Amino acid sequence: MSKSLYRSFLYSFLYVLLGTIAVLSLYPSSPVHGDWAYWALFFTFPVTVISFAVMYAEPNATTLVLIVQAVMFLLTWLILYSTLPKHRAKLVA
Repeated sequence: MSKSLYRSFLYSFLYVLLGTIAVLSLYPSSPVHGDWAYWALFFTFPVTVISFAVMYAEPNATTLVLIVQAVMFLLTWLILYSTLPKHRAKLVA
């Protein structure tokens, strides 16, 4: 596995995971509910906007939120992999 593939996977996984946990912890009945969730949603807005709308419309749609976030993960991974540099040019002294 190439280094850029691994790095893009790791970055997108952590970014979308943070957004997923934030979306699932929005309601006060969630065990991890707190003010941090709003800041995390703001930080991960591009990948959580659809899941936020789903949770706002139907609070018990956890499965649908996970499916949407899985699709967002794949899209984020593809975008990151295509934009990260594939290799670095070696400096010639």
